[in-house]
Amino acid sequence: MNSIKCRNCGLSNFAIENECRRCGSALYGSGGRIAAKEKRARRFSVISLVIYAALAIGGYYLYQSFLKSVNEVNANDAYRVGTQPPQKPQQAGLSRTEYDRQRSSQVGNALKENPSFAAQKQHDADTQRAMQQASNSQQ
Repeated sequence: MNSIKCRNCGLSNFAIENECRRCGSALYGSGGRIAAKEKRARRFSVISLVIYAALAIGGYYLYQSFLKSVNEVNANDAYRVGTQPPQKPQQAGLSRTEYDRQRSSQVGNALKENPSFAAQKQHDADTQRAMQQASNSQQ
């Protein structure tokens, strides 16, 4: 066990004692070791304050980013729904299969009329011709 020697009478006392058991004099000065330990235990670190502040700012930033992305998705969905032409209700008397065939032909017609798909189809045809010419010239 740790002990501390009295400066007055020389008796070895336990380290947790504040006064000498023999003469009663103070073992530690006015700013003794026990008081210093208590001060360190109660002291608030500036570093911990900085860390808490950084975590709070980071959490707030993530929360705001999440809200912003949710609002953008909602706005895009609202725009997409608003720009779509209203769908005709299913005609009475059509079976599900007949309705699906009718709907797929409408989609197919829309794809045929799309200029970017037409340009891609033309590019594919040109590529096929060029490949055939290259393979014919090698033979």
